[in-house]
Amino acid sequence: MLFRSILSQVTILRHISSEFSSFASSPTARPEVTDLATLLEEVVDPYRTGLAQRVTLGLDVQRPLPPAFVDRTLFSRALTNVMENALHAMPGGGSLSIRAVVATPPVGGDAVLANGRISVEVSDTGMGMDADALARIFEPYFSTKATGTGLGLTIAKRNIELLGGSVGVRSERGHGTTVTLTVPVAGAAA
Repeated sequence: MLFRSILSQVTILRHISSEFSSFASSPTARPEVTDLATLLEEVVDPYRTGLAQRVTLGLDVQRPLPPAFVDRTLFSRALTNVMENALHAMPGGGSLSIRAVVATPPVGGDAVLANGRISVEVSDTGMGMDADALARIFEPYFSTKATGTGLGLTIAKRNIELLGGSVGVRSERGHGTTVTLTVPVAGAAA
């Protein structure tokens, strides 16, 4: 039992070290034309087996989805951080859905803002956040969890913005959270 506890703590320390290292680095985005549907499958698939008994995991990709212009590593890291946060918000289980679509402008919004963009929505049925937590969600070291560094969403936002994209969050206490990663379509102005 002591051995498992030590291994668990080592895993946590490795994760914290990795988060600090990622946050401290200044990555250079190297975007390339990317089949986002395939990349989403690559990121989501490893979670399917491990979560099968606890969390319902769905991936819905609009077909055809135009190619994106992203750095595969930066995008994958951002998506992983968002998914990990969602899973922590559902300790007793729940549903996690990832949906990728060509972005549409908000009602009454400027169509140019959505032109040439793909939105990846990550929605969970977790605890959700109140307005105060939602206002601080991208602050470095802010966390609603007892463990972790509070850098996951900060890193995700930085990575997506380096790609010419944006990150939005909608949440309601007791009803879950949706994080939307919006990235450029290949050939579109960023």
